[in-house]
Amino acid sequence: MTEGRAGFRLKVLAVLVAGMFAALSTRLWYLQVLAAERFRREAENNSVRLIEVPAPRGRILDRNRVPLVENRLSLVVTVNRQELGDDAESVLLRLSELLGIRVRVLAERLQDPRYYPYQPVPVAQDISKDAWFTIAEHPEEFPGVDVVETPVRRYPRGRLAAHVLGHVGPITAEQLDQERFRGYDRNDLVGQAGVEAVYERWLQGREGIVKYLVNAAGEPIRRLGERPPVPGDDVVLSLDLGVQRLVEQALSSGMEHARAILDPDTGRYLQADAGAAVVLDADTGEVVALASRPTFSPSIYQGGLTTEEAARLERPAAHQPLFNRATQGAYPPGSTFKPFVALAAVRQGIASLSGSYPCPPTFTVPGDESGTVFHNWSSSDYGYLSLASALVVSCDTVFYRFGYGFWQLLPPAVQGLTQVARPDQEVLQRELRRFGFGVAPRLDLPSVGSGLLPGGRWKFETFRDDWQRVDPFNRCIAYWCPGDYVNMSIGQGYTLVTPLQLATAYAAIANGGRLCQPHLGLRIERPLGGGRVEVVKRIRPRCRRIRGYTPEQFAYVRQALAQVPVSGTAASAFAGFPLDQVPVAGKTGTAEVPPHQDYSWFAAMVPADDPRYVIVVLVEQGGHGSTTAAPIVRSIIEGLYGLPSSGFVSGGVTD
Repeated sequence: MTEGRAGFRLKVLAVLVAGMFAALSTRLWYLQVLAAERFRREAENNSVRLIEVPAPRGRILDRNRVPLVENRLSLVVTVNRQELGDDAESVLLRLSELLGIRVRVLAERLQDPRYYPYQPVPVAQDISKDAWFTIAEHPEEFPGVDVVETPVRRYPRGRLAAHVLGHVGPITAEQLDQERFRGYDRNDLVGQAGVEAVYERWLQGREGIVKYLVNAAGEPIRRLGERPPVPGDDVVLSLDLGVQRLVEQALSSGMEHARAILDPDTGRYLQADAGAAVVLDADTGEVVALASRPTFSPSIYQGGLTTEEAARLERPAAHQPLFNRATQGAYPPGSTFKPFVALAAVRQGIASLSGSYPCPPTFTVPGDESGTVFHNWSSSDYGYLSLASALVVSCDTVFYRFGYGFWQLLPPAVQGLTQVARPDQEVLQRELRRFGFGVAPRLDLPSVGSGLLPGGRWKFETFRDDWQRVDPFNRCIAYWCPGDYVNMSIGQGYTLVTPLQLATAYAAIANGGRLCQPHLGLRIERPLGGGRVEVVKRIRPRCRRIRGYTPEQFAYVRQALAQVPVSGTAASAFAGFPLDQVPVAGKTGTAEVPPHQDYSWFAAMVPADDPRYVIVVLVEQGGHGSTTAAPIVRSIIEGLYGLPSSGFVSGGVTD
């Protein structure tokens, strides 16, 4: 019995042992045969390291393919925070002494939240080779510190066209969530302003990858292969480097000269502390030059702005150098607005090309019991003037009447101040929108201003609370009144335009009635080597005809403005200029911006008989239009046509 049980147990044990051997054999067969390929791949992957190779960013070129932005290699110091350990303070102190950068600045850069804890963080760039060698030769003194060669942007023209070109910077967390940045990672540099931002998808190349086989210690054994980086495409702009330099020099020089002029209205020297200039191709809308003052150097963004550097740029005394006044600054246009009001008045039958109009020194709205008197810029009575002469001498009182004429076109309930006008009922605003006012031009820059073309609805929504609080009986505080059109007719009141908007509108007068979308890009090119390029994309002009106006009407206004530098408000600024060789059509503007000194405007079309260029200059606190802006435009025209420079010829006190 006992022997029987023992035999049974031995049999069970034998079966179990046999089963275990069978399972083990099956598992070994699976590992060695069926899963061998998968484990081989996993083992290989565990011993492979991928090294990213940055791709050169595409260049930005002027219309003649002269580089405005290109690339160069920079020695960049990176710090791995995990490898610093407890010695971070002493390592940063040694780095500070070696690089000449304050410890506080290095620490601020090291805490950049855009980098993961295990990622090396760039803290300095463009270090010397001596500093590189010191770090390489003393790794025990600089744990976690490395020096890498990195392509960075180079601006061979310095500050030139800074507001147009923009800059690159580390991608932000918000950008990483956007569809257009799909495939980017936290280490990427992307365009953050200007052309760099708008044409990011073409300028950004595709990074390369080098695959290495490494041992257990992470040391490379051999190179397994690579995917070379693909450089970004080049962007060719409509800017002309020579014209851009000319415009920037003329603007800066003119503003400097203006500061030596005594302002008769305030008894102080002109501040002339900021300004802008735009040069457009009159037929296509191509931006030939665009400048804003004060300006900055795009290279300040390389390596990232410190808090201190950002504060220095933003302090009031710096006058906002990062702000692009040419495209974003909104200003009362003053008398530069009058040609468009004149055209609108002709179209609506308020004026005619053959009519004559009184130009007394004052104007009062008919039936106005408040006694408000609107003054001409001159105290003289010019008698009756043709529409052309009213533009030449810039007679305010002629245009006041036009403004009142537009008031009379409003519905009776609106005139009775019991109803707010709808936009479609405001005829003058509707006409001005045809010229692009009140609408942001579709320029290929990230932020472009729309100015302000006010109307009844805007005024009511803006000032309704003030009306009820200040004087409920004075409905003109919140309702659109005759004085609002009177002021708008001379580019004052609440009306605001950007220099780019004004230039675009004047281009329509210059080319006979086509409103062209201003643009900076001409084409995208892909270098093929050997000086050959492939055109990836062409940016073609987009123009539309302004309906309701005839070529004869535009020609009439242009011919009238051709007399402004001859015998009108810009005559003193163009004294001695060879107008017989290069005829100039232009318009001065003096915008009142209390409590500041007057802002100086001048808009020009050159040559007047067949305009190629439209030039607009604005100088904040530059006085009258003929005082500062017109002489700057004259200097630009002299440079464009190779005429002898007359220096700075300040005009007299005119509108």
